[in-house]
Amino acid sequence: MSKHEQLDCRHPLGIYNVSILRILKKLSKVCEKIEALFRSVNSASEMIGSNSLQEEVIDYLELSIYSAAEHIDDVESIIRCFFGVYERYDKIPAVRRFKEEIKPIRTRLSGFANAIKHRQSRIRLLHCDFEHGGHRICLHGFFIEEFKDGACSPSPIFHSGNQKVISVTSFAWSVLIYIYSISNSLCSLLNALNIVETYMVEYNKNDLLAKCVVGLVRLPLYSFDDIHPFHATRVIMRFQSSKLIDSGLYGSLSRRWSKSSKGGFNRIIHGYEGDGVTRKFNLNPPNALSLEHWD
Repeated sequence: MSKHEQLDCRHPLGIYNVSILRILKKLSKVCEKIEALFRSVNSASEMIGSNSLQEEVIDYLELSIYSAAEHIDDVESIIRCFFGVYERYDKIPAVRRFKEEIKPIRTRLSGFANAIKHRQSRIRLLHCDFEHGGHRICLHGFFIEEFKDGACSPSPIFHSGNQKVISVTSFAWSVLIYIYSISNSLCSLLNALNIVETYMVEYNKNDLLAKCVVGLVRLPLYSFDDIHPFHATRVIMRFQSSKLIDSGLYGSLSRRWSKSSKGGFNRIIHGYEGDGVTRKFNLNPPNALSLEHWD
C-alpha cells in the first residue's frame, strides 16, 4: 500500500503520469522541430550563423534531456512512496537490481543535464551534406560543448575516443526507449516487492505516446558515432494509414535508404557560438555514419 500521504506527496500513479506527460510533450516537440529543420535546409551552408529553427531544436533537445533525467528522480520518488518515512530500502535486493538496471541511462542523461546546468556546457548542432543513392540530404547531429585548455571543444567527458557526434534522430529514439526501459524495470521491481496489484488496461491509440512514435518514424534513421538504440532493442509498429507516417524525407520509414554502398560527405558545419572573448574552437567532425534500415 502506498504511503504517499505520510510523505506529503502525490499518489505514485500521479507522479508517474505527470512525469511521463512532461517527457512526451518535449519529445513530440523536438520531433516536430527536427522534421522542420530537415525540410527547411538543403545544404549545410545554409546553417552558417544562428537561426530561430536551429535554436528551437537545441532548446527542445535540452528540455528533453532535463525531463528524461528528472523522470529517473521521479521514478525513485515512486519507490519511496511504498516505504515509511524512516524505512531503509536501498539494500533490498530488488531495489538494488532496479538501480543497477537503470544506471547506464541515469549516467548518460544526468551527465548531460549536469554539464549544461553546472559547467556552462552547451548543446551545439553539427550539419553535414551527404550524397547517397542519388539523393542529397543535410544530416544533423549534436555534441556537448565544454571550455577546456583555452578552447571551446566537444566535451572530453562525453566525446572521448571515437564518440564525437550524436545523431539528433538517434538520440530522440533513445529517449523514447529509455522511457520503456525504466518503466519495465519499475514494473519488475514493484512486482518483486508484491506491493501493487497487476491488471491490464485498455491502450488508447490516440494518445501522446502514439504521436511521438509517428513523429520519430517520419525522421531519417541514422547514427553518427553513437550506437543507434535499434541495435539493442527491437521495435514493432503498426499503422492504419501510410499517409500519417510519410514525411517525404529520404531515410525515413516511408522513404527508406537505398541499399547502395556509394555515398559521401561534402561540407560540414559546426554550430559553435562566440562568447565575445574565446578565439579558439576545436573542430571535431564525425568519425562514422551508419544508415539504419527498417528491415
